[in-house]
Amino acid sequence: MKMRIFLIVVLAVIIAGCAVKGESVEMSKACDAGNDGKTLEVKGVLADDGSVFCSNIGGGRLNCGFVLLESPGSDKKMRVDIEEGTGADTVSKLESGYKKEDIKVRDDAGNQIALNKDVVRATGKMSIVPAFKENPQVCTMEVYKLER
Repeated sequence: MKMRIFLIVVLAVIIAGCAVKGESVEMSKACDAGNDGKTLEVKGVLADDGSVFCSNIGGGRLNCGFVLLESPGSDKKMRVDIEEGTGADTVSKLESGYKKEDIKVRDDAGNQIALNKDVVRATGKMSIVPAFKENPQVCTMEVYKLER
């Protein structure tokens, strides 16, 4: 009986630890240099920005690049990298010559997100490289969770 209670408590702690939480910030503040390395939650509209490029530079997870817009058609945006996969919080593998309708991004419940339309809350780790000389600032979120 004690062993069963112990295992239930351990399992509950493990599950709670898997729930990714981030500090909720406005889009306008997300790319502040002080947010580098932090886990943030940012609300916006997911878009493909004309094309989707997927890679695993550095041998990590296979990420596909999208943009998170403050609102549909907004100039205020940030790059978000979403893992390629088949489950929740992923984008389906895109074959060569894909069409826009082939892009399937899923939220944390596994439901498809309508690009350029659905408002989502993206949670992930920020990577911010400050502007240097003529090079602009680079601001990217590696997404762990997409909620509606």
